[in-house]
Amino acid sequence: MRNLWLSEWKTMTRQRSYYLFLILWVLVFSLLFLLERNNTGISSFTNITGTIVNILLYLLPLFMMIIGSFSITNEMESGQWHLLCTYPVSIPTYLVGKLAGLMTAQATVFTLSFGISMAIGLLAGIQLSLPWLLGIYLFSLLLIYVFLILGLFLGTVARTRWKALMTSVAIWFFLIMIWPTALIALLGLVPYPLIDPLMKIAMVLNPAEFLRVFLIIQWDSGAIFGASYDGVVHLFQSGTGWSILIGYMMAYLLILFSLSILCLRRRRFL
Repeated sequence: MRNLWLSEWKTMTRQRSYYLFLILWVLVFSLLFLLERNNTGISSFTNITGTIVNILLYLLPLFMMIIGSFSITNEMESGQWHLLCTYPVSIPTYLVGKLAGLMTAQATVFTLSFGISMAIGLLAGIQLSLPWLLGIYLFSLLLIYVFLILGLFLGTVARTRWKALMTSVAIWFFLIMIWPTALIALLGLVPYPLIDPLMKIAMVLNPAEFLRVFLIIQWDSGAIFGASYDGVVHLFQSGTGWSILIGYMMAYLLILFSLSILCLRRRRFL
């Protein structure tokens, strides 16, 4: 697994696009921080906070799914996967090594760019709250984590990079872009008493929505979701809130990795 992790790390850091991500995130966060230079400071859920969260939701899931799916489909198309099958490397070890390498590479470039942007903001005289910064940073890392896992799963299903790209874009468009519209349209077809429980089930099924709700509640801004989410707000603000988040992340990993293992076992003999 260590060799797989190192191989993935070296592959990512040798690509020019890897450093383009560094420039992209520095520009995005620096500009957003500079927009608030005339305010008293960023410390809670404000318009600029909502803008940052939305930008992260728009960009990170798409990039991570494409990177994760291409990581496997590249090896499928080049024949490297069939070569790996001749070595004593188990499929779970292969997937864990892939995820560890990708997560390390993407978390490193994001951490570096976030730190540079924060330094630029501080030099510009912007007051930045540490809990607020940690919330944005943790939210970003969790988005990277969950959508890299989803991307790896898509890579085990797609036959080519083109199919992996189209599938990633389609899922991103549904989960991120049209999710509220689709949810409203579907809930309009069910009896009124079922709307509240179905909204909570939908939140659990969409990891981006789950993380968004969790983050905003941690900023004591859960009231924006309305009375339907009162139970969720109290639950996430309780002592078990972080335990629920950890359990959700582990369950998400277990389910998608199990499906990925089944797909790769079928493809090993094709």
